[in-house]
Amino acid sequence: MGTLHDRGMPPLKILISGGGIAGPCLAWWLNKAKVDAQITIIERAPEPRASGQAVDIRGAAVDVMKAMGLEQAIRDKNTTEVGFEFVYADGVSKARMGATGDDKNQSFTSEYEILRADLANIFYDATKDMKSIEYVFDETIKDLVQDTQTDKVHVTFTNHLPQAYYDLVVGADGQVSRTRRLAFGHGPQKDDYLRRLGEYMAFFTIPRVESDSQWAQWYVTTRGRLVCTRPSPYNDTRVFFGVVDWDLKRFGKIEDAVKKRDEIREKEWLGKEFEGAGWESKRVLEGMKTAQDFYMQEIVQVKMGEEGFAKGRVALLGDAGYCPSPLSGMGTALAIVGSYVLAGEIASSPSDIPAALQRYVTTLRPFSDQCQRLIPGMPQVGFPQSAWGLKILGMFVTVITSPIWQRIGPWVKCVLPKDFKRDKWQLPKQYAGMSV
Repeated sequence: MGTLHDRGMPPLKILISGGGIAGPCLAWWLNKAKVDAQITIIERAPEPRASGQAVDIRGAAVDVMKAMGLEQAIRDKNTTEVGFEFVYADGVSKARMGATGDDKNQSFTSEYEILRADLANIFYDATKDMKSIEYVFDETIKDLVQDTQTDKVHVTFTNHLPQAYYDLVVGADGQVSRTRRLAFGHGPQKDDYLRRLGEYMAFFTIPRVESDSQWAQWYVTTRGRLVCTRPSPYNDTRVFFGVVDWDLKRFGKIEDAVKKRDEIREKEWLGKEFEGAGWESKRVLEGMKTAQDFYMQEIVQVKMGEEGFAKGRVALLGDAGYCPSPLSGMGTALAIVGSYVLAGEIASSPSDIPAALQRYVTTLRPFSDQCQRLIPGMPQVGFPQSAWGLKILGMFVTVITSPIWQRIGPWVKCVLPKDFKRDKWQLPKQYAGMSV
């Protein structure tokens, strides 16, 4: 096909907003495909991030990751988690489901459990020395306009970079994406394209104690409250609180605090919600008071509607365009797969970016839609409000963690409705200059 330079055209100027997982992964594949481009990755943090909770890699993303030659680096940073442990309402009894050891048939604990910051840094290390890629930290987009006269995107920045025109702008800046808001507006319902699921979660790190396990421990109690502790490779314990309710009025006080990143109010609210919750809640609340990496967010899905997650010369990638929520277990995998597909479509027609972006939407949309489909009633049915609801949940967990279920589970999976069979979507195996 030849590069743009071979045909007398200047290199593409590409701006990627977001230096976490999706943005650097996209840049890696564009470089692999030898797309003639100057790629700038901006990240609002002042340096590569060093904190974060566990994420995992599943499904088609495993093939993409292996094709990048990063499997061993990711395995070397494994969180050390050996499986999932459900703690019953009495705070003592437990049911276990271990990791399978099979990356084609993974359990709740993936074969590629890794802290978000560790995975982001692996992608950063794989791309930071590439000549076509420049990282700029402590930077965000202030404004962008798709200029019809120049057929480019005019971007102004908040801190360091001068205003400039780009052939392509990619928003990989998370579920509350500024790029999305600037390019697509607030959505038809003025909801910023966010589908609220009735759940808030807080993530942070506490000191590890001798009784902490290599199992992820999951405790649900009344009023839709969750306490989860997980191991990490850094001799600490990663934890999160979750609060779920059918009635969104319950979150009236915390909604504003989360939007304003008011950590004091967030911690006060959680302290009241989890007072007397049982199991390890008291210890976790104490650890929360001094946690340096505390972060709280509303659990949502990003639903872009019929227009999709690309417009003109602006594309959304990962959570910015199709966040499936942590409930799906597919957020990181979807970001990795989306990066590969977007790079492949750009490599296939670098001289026609709008057409490449439309193919990106058409190709990925069936997979992103499947990843966003949750079990009916989730998350509320998984986090009961009442004691009798907890008993039903306990019986369900007892069944799915039993040896009998472990034998018949794969067969049950075969008769699930088509919409829930994510492996039915076929990852494109080959693009111009790249393959998996």
